[in-house]
Amino acid sequence: MCIAILNNGVKLSKQELENCWLSNDDGAGMLFIENEKLVVCKYPNEDPYGKAGKSFDEFYTDYLEVYENSSKANKPVVLHFRIATHGFSDAYLHPFLVSDNVGLVHNGIISGYGTKDISDTAEFAQEIGTLPASMLKDLSFLDVEFVFNSIYNIIGDHNKVVFMDKNGDFEILNEDKGHWVGNNWFSNDSYKSLVKYHGNVAKGTAFYDYEVDEDYDKYTWATNKPYTTDKKYECDLCEEETMVDWDSCCVECGSYIISAESDVVEKAIQEEGTFI
Repeated sequence: MCIAILNNGVKLSKQELENCWLSNDDGAGMLFIENEKLVVCKYPNEDPYGKAGKSFDEFYTDYLEVYENSSKANKPVVLHFRIATHGFSDAYLHPFLVSDNVGLVHNGIISGYGTKDISDTAEFAQEIGTLPASMLKDLSFLDVEFVFNSIYNIIGDHNKVVFMDKNGDFEILNEDKGHWVGNNWFSNDSYKSLVKYHGNVAKGTAFYDYEVDEDYDKYTWATNKPYTTDKKYECDLCEEETMVDWDSCCVECGSYIISAESDVVEKAIQEEGTFI
């Protein structure tokens, strides 16, 4: 489910970023500081399936400039590469600003938030944005026990959220669910190779020599089958039973169906070549 990166150390390699782009193929975004202001840049993925083309090149060119300027100012860069589970418009690419001074990216699925028309992260950011403006001048709102506990009650122990303010201060919630490499933090391993995730579990390696189903615009996997099984699951957004793909997403609306996850992982293990 996406990858969030706090880039506060060495520059990320082109291969690492390309792996992120291909493994989380619904687009990318960056949060950084310029002229003492937070800046959000978003990059919809218009490249061919399984390719890092012009869209990625635009992102990568901008990243090199942003990283150089940020590193000179000793400020971090926050990156996000998306797999959409709610709100499938490019408008819902991360990052999101909760105020002019505070932004965030998120890796996971927030239960009870989001529909097919709006992402769970967008709703989460909007809710935080209802805090008094005086609390959102920096990250000090996280020092308020009631606010901090309320946020953790919402995200649980599996969603990972990176906050950064205009001063370059950052806070990573559920930091231990990701890992550090030097001063860079990654929410999962999809920067290392072409791999997609179910929550914190690596599901399998993407294959690019597939045939694209005319009615299905997502990756198939080693089996070249868009559906995992003939079993159907209740989709809250469609309000009916539906089959799921290899991302545990409804094949009708694309919504992530948590109840299908364990079956998909089990089926993937059975399929030769699907798991890394």
